[in-house]
Amino acid sequence: MIVRLLRRHLPGVRDDCRGSTALEFALVGSVFFTIVLGIIATGMVMWSRTTLQTVAVQTARCVAIGASACAGGGAQYAVSLANAWLPNQVLTTGDVAVAATTACFGASGNFASVTITAPVWLGGLIYPIAGGTQTLQACFPVSG
Repeated sequence: MIVRLLRRHLPGVRDDCRGSTALEFALVGSVFFTIVLGIIATGMVMWSRTTLQTVAVQTARCVAIGASACAGGGAQYAVSLANAWLPNQVLTTGDVAVAATTACFGASGNFASVTITAPVWLGGLIYPIAGGTQTLQACFPVSG
């Protein structure tokens, strides 16, 4: 019914294609950009998590071998590494726990254990949904 009215009163509407590209881009582009931003955000979260895991491993190693850089317990060393590799000072000394343990991931012995509990970092890309925490742990055997 509506099509008959349009054809009767506006005969050139059916053949007029102006604006169709903009309409198609609005429909497809919004979905496309949402997917692209989601992929970028997921990559940033994975990069942040991998970097913080590396910080935990390096800090556990530093504490285990008794390096002078970790003389204050290792938390400041972890923060300095994280600040060098991640922007916006994601990690604070309160987020890092360093302990001496006798078991680590099912292995027994003397270990230096580092646990990092930090917020999930998205770099402000999707700020309203950013949140939550991630916990990363690493152990290194103590020499001697």
